[in-house]
Amino acid sequence: MFILKRVSNKSLLLLIIILIFFKIILFIAVRNELINFSLGGGSDADYYNDYTLGKLDVAVNIWPVILRYMNNIGIYSREFIPYIFLIANILFIPIMIASLADIGFNKEQKYYLYIFLLCLIYPSLYFFTFDIYRDVFMVLVFLIGCMVVKSCLASSSLSKAIFLFLIAIAIGWILTKFRPYLGIAFIGALLLWNIRFTKKRLILLSFSYLITLFFANYIGIFDNLTEYRAGFEENEAGSTLGLDFSNPILFIPNFIASILGQLFGFFITNTSALAVFLIETIPFLFMLIYIVRNIKFANNFLRFLIVFFVLYASIWLIGNDNLGTAVRLRIYNYLVIYICFFYILKLKRLSLKLS
Repeated sequence: MFILKRVSNKSLLLLIIILIFFKIILFIAVRNELINFSLGGGSDADYYNDYTLGKLDVAVNIWPVILRYMNNIGIYSREFIPYIFLIANILFIPIMIASLADIGFNKEQKYYLYIFLLCLIYPSLYFFTFDIYRDVFMVLVFLIGCMVVKSCLASSSLSKAIFLFLIAIAIGWILTKFRPYLGIAFIGALLLWNIRFTKKRLILLSFSYLITLFFANYIGIFDNLTEYRAGFEENEAGSTLGLDFSNPILFIPNFIASILGQLFGFFITNTSALAVFLIETIPFLFMLIYIVRNIKFANNFLRFLIVFFVLYASIWLIGNDNLGTAVRLRIYNYLVIYICFFYILKLKRLSLKLS
């Protein structure tokens, strides 16, 4: 709180403008091949484009199907779509995060500017604006889904709540078409959001959670995930943790190591990983600790987000062993923590005023 109050609104606004200008310039430079930039999974965009143009007939998810439909009706452009993603990254996504956190520009201007700044300095999602990757669109769908859930849980009308719940389920189903476990975690959180959190209960829930995962793995529920994880090979950059989930007895220590290495980014292998750790993970850890310490302020919507955070992370932390992919997968976990942090920050401030 003290750190957030130290910087003036004018300084924050100036920094935001500088960052937006820098991101636009860098984007144009990359798009015009003035700067050489490549993501580890850069071939994704080439595949999507080939499918869109009819050169391939196998769709691995719904994104290339959407692009082909756009091409069929004459509105597809590999050159133009990334510019839409750029606008979403520097404008729409920060606005949606602020709205979900109940932060208004007029009433909580400093917090609003901090949300914008936080979203702008978060590099991982920005890198997926450079071409026709699915990630930015998926984040937009996910955030729209969160808005529907928020309205549903806040509704005083039963009929309206049921209607919004069904829409949220439909959005979850759409998310499964992009990434199955993302949609499953979203729908699962819709069904399990009413779990009550306190500091003491968090300890009990965490212990029960690990034991449940252990037995689920022991009876083979995660076999497909662990087999998929085993397919990752150690590459020259050392971007895999090399954890072996084949031994069920070592499941919990391996799972904790996966959390530390992939979600928290403590497995630092090069300068890029260090930069990502400092820029992305340090703020995330600070906010996560703040949320845990003030968990009593969690309302219905925040409980939904927290349950989603746990369900989604549980799946990909077991199934993934590539650190580059982890940075991509954890985007939703980090954005959820941004929302929870500023939501609780506002609720705590209001409670202190009333006391």
